[in-house]
Amino acid sequence: MENPFTRTISCWLDGPLKSSLARTAGLWLAVLLLWGPAAPIHAQSLLDSAGSGAGFMGDGKTPWTIRADKLTYEAKTRTYEAEGNVRITSGDRIITADWAQVNLTERQATLSGGVRIRYGDDWLTGQRVIWNLDTETGWVDGGTVYFSDNGFYLTGKNITKRGPSQYHVAQGIITTCDPASPDWSISCRDLDVKVNGMGWAKHSTLRLGKVPIFYTPFAYFPMNRERQSGFLMPVFGSSNLHGTYYEQPFFWAFRPDMDLTFYANYMGKRGLMGGLEYEINHASLGRGAWLLHYLDDQADEQDLADQGYSYEGNERYWLRARHSVNLPHEIQAFLDLDFVSDKNFLNEFQSGSVALESTNRTFRRVSRRELLNDETVTVRESSLYLLKRTESAVASMDVHYWDQLDRTRDETTLQQLPQFRASVVPSPLGPWPLYYTVDTSAVHYWRPEGDKGLRADLLPRIYAPLHPWSHLALEPSAGLRATFYQVDWKDDQEQAFQTRWVPDFQMEASSRLERIYRLDSAAVQHVIRPELLFTWVPEVDQDDLPSFDGVDRIGKQNTLRYGFSSFWVVKKEVQPEQGEPYTTYREWARFRVRQAYLLDDDVEEPLIETKAGERFSDIDMELDVTPSPFVNVSYDLLYSPHDQKPTLHDLSVGLRSTRRDSLHLTYRYRQDTTIDELITSFHVKILPNLSLSTYYDYSFQKEEVFEQSYSLAYRHGCWGLRFGYREEGEDREFTFALTLVGLGEVGSTLSQEGSLSVEGDF
Repeated sequence: MENPFTRTISCWLDGPLKSSLARTAGLWLAVLLLWGPAAPIHAQSLLDSAGSGAGFMGDGKTPWTIRADKLTYEAKTRTYEAEGNVRITSGDRIITADWAQVNLTERQATLSGGVRIRYGDDWLTGQRVIWNLDTETGWVDGGTVYFSDNGFYLTGKNITKRGPSQYHVAQGIITTCDPASPDWSISCRDLDVKVNGMGWAKHSTLRLGKVPIFYTPFAYFPMNRERQSGFLMPVFGSSNLHGTYYEQPFFWAFRPDMDLTFYANYMGKRGLMGGLEYEINHASLGRGAWLLHYLDDQADEQDLADQGYSYEGNERYWLRARHSVNLPHEIQAFLDLDFVSDKNFLNEFQSGSVALESTNRTFRRVSRRELLNDETVTVRESSLYLLKRTESAVASMDVHYWDQLDRTRDETTLQQLPQFRASVVPSPLGPWPLYYTVDTSAVHYWRPEGDKGLRADLLPRIYAPLHPWSHLALEPSAGLRATFYQVDWKDDQEQAFQTRWVPDFQMEASSRLERIYRLDSAAVQHVIRPELLFTWVPEVDQDDLPSFDGVDRIGKQNTLRYGFSSFWVVKKEVQPEQGEPYTTYREWARFRVRQAYLLDDDVEEPLIETKAGERFSDIDMELDVTPSPFVNVSYDLLYSPHDQKPTLHDLSVGLRSTRRDSLHLTYRYRQDTTIDELITSFHVKILPNLSLSTYYDYSFQKEEVFEQSYSLAYRHGCWGLRFGYREEGEDREFTFALTLVGLGEVGSTLSQEGSLSVEGDF
């Protein structure tokens, strides 16, 4: 009778498998059978018989080991045969089966019965498998493969792994659902797959459950969640303005840090619009996105007039970009471009890749800098900004260009080409208890018609900080602004060279009062900071100077600003279940109140809101409360002491939950304007797989709803549905979308005028 404790054989084969070693192994086996129960012993190591000492795998670091209920070795064929609870391992590579035969010469394992091969988080199962341990290739009969990077399951009658990431499947099914009963799947007669690449299938059928939805003789689809070259989901539909349209994007990832997307948008009434989107994220060349669309417009002039648009010619284009790069010598560069052919372009084309909102989504993702102006603004803004920071100074260059789409004003639009700025931060002034700052700028203003020229501005300032008492800080300062002009006057009636000298004096007084409240496991610091600022600027004659911007007119000032700030900071000691304790700090609340008083009747301070003939400004109050990561409140208020009522309200409330439910409320009010509105957005999980989202923008002044939208989303495992309704003015839209996890979302939108668009994000 076989001793049950001898079912695991353990010895370490290190070196050539010689015949004497085989005889020694037989002797040890006899001894073990006689002695019966023995101490646990190691598994067999599958080492190269050449005696090099390298492991069976090519890396030579982690050899394969084998363990089974019954294990035999045939020295002549250099083959192990294992039966019962077979386990072959090497690091995070694990193979299990009911039976296995491992040939050391061919580096090949033949496995059967509940075979499971795991490499890291990826795995493969099958009833019969032939597997090469060196190349990690092989053949699987009736198997399933799981790719952890993208969540795809691949099952098939026969699966052949042809390389590190290439598979061929006969009569296969691919899905991100449970492969035993998938909610959606793609069945194929033949399928070639590259992990984290693309899949190429023949005779494919998309099924929802067991119901076939769509068939195609050929299919090409992504098998990853990373960037990969290939065709993207098209956008198609029809509208009264464009006719029937179809836009097909193609994505080309030609480098790991660069890619191009080509767009071909055919519109029945307009012709073919071409588009190009270039993205870069390079260590030396920076990060950015460049987009260009061009159309040789075939629109009918009368048809455009019927839609409310004037004919702007046949050459239509839009170039825009956001790019940031770190240059040598620690210089940061920021480039913003926005050039459009005419004033109607952005209003006429509001769907697909050329839409302004689509561009802003790209810019938010790449640079967090959206377009400065929406489609209603007829002046497009472009700039190049260079910035250099040091410990004691900041220098910058700014080239600004405004593209005036109202061509009647194009010749008189002032351009800033370029502007240089330099500032010295507060620095000690020799051995004296003084500090100084310097702000300088030089600007070249240019336009084809009108006044233009150069302006240089210099503002040095000296500070004398004083601390007469422990709770009082005084800081008097004096500055002298010197401005020089070289003007090319339109009418040549003034002197070309002009100067201006403007002195000023400031006195700032502040204090800091604080107290700490200690609790059981936390401490709260409360700080109050009163502030007082006096500013004096004399009246200076500036009538002979050009007027390029606000710097050219500095008014008389004799002003007193005062207020206080108060904030609460919570310090908390956290003791995690594992690891060392640590300390957290959170600002719970901040409250600030400010007001200004004009000491002279004839002072007009543009930065201070006052009524005509009154000296007291509106009271400015700001409150920010963040008691937890799930609650934030922000409130700004301007209150008129003369009218005894608010002139401005800005209230924002945000609530979130651990389930990702959210509620956002925003109220905005401006006196003597039409702005008096409440905006709410709400997202809640009604059920674990059902969520509701709403958006509501209501005007109290007009007593009407500007915009409202509602969306109901259902998510079940690997698929989902989304129904939406949106209403803005006279426009109505109904949206239906189907989400297949791993493939993306495809849907359609039906508008009030009867236009239909279908788009997706695969």
